[in-house]
Amino acid sequence: MNHASRQRGLRRRRPNFDDSSSSWLVTYSDAITLLLAFFVMILAVSDLNEGKIESLKEGLAEVISSETTTTPFTDIRQGIDDYIEQNGLQDQVSVTLDPRGVQVEFANVALYDSGAASLKPAATPLLQELSRVIRDVSHGSHMIEVEGHTDDLPISNEQFPSNWELSSARATGVVKYLLESGIEKERLKASGYADSRPKGGLDDLPLSEQRKANRRVVVSIRRY
Repeated sequence: MNHASRQRGLRRRRPNFDDSSSSWLVTYSDAITLLLAFFVMILAVSDLNEGKIESLKEGLAEVISSETTTTPFTDIRQGIDDYIEQNGLQDQVSVTLDPRGVQVEFANVALYDSGAASLKPAATPLLQELSRVIRDVSHGSHMIEVEGHTDDLPISNEQFPSNWELSSARATGVVKYLLESGIEKERLKASGYADSRPKGGLDDLPLSEQRKANRRVVVSIRRY
């Protein structure tokens, strides 16, 4: 038997499956693929917190409209900016917006006397407004971190052995006020940095002005 005959014999012996008999395999494969995609989607959504969803919405809105969308952070900035303007506090408080959230920076004089960590009575209306805006506009996926900063002049007394204790006490004082104003404790954090994180862009200022600018408290409202 020549090679061609053997090949024909092999072809004749090859089973001839009816296409309709295996069509269920295609349907079964499609169903498994859809189920897998469904479970992947459920897993992905379950891993998203409210902050991540909010960030996604902002990004999509800006891509679609090419405009900055209104967010809780822009509302917080607007609310604090309005209060600053109405009360002439431009030299004591500033508000900045960045991709992570909003920062409210208080000059030390707005909240504390020199070398002290007890909130000044005059600071109460300002912190009341900050608390109100945070309660009304932000939500549970926003973390509020309060940072205390000092200048590089050392302090050493019975209450504050160094600037680390002073900056921590000032941050803690603001956190306690926010807590008493109804902000959930799980969202609050106090950090004291002493003079370890000076502000940038101050090199052209006299040393006394640099030190004044570095004595500050920063409240950051961020997404988790």
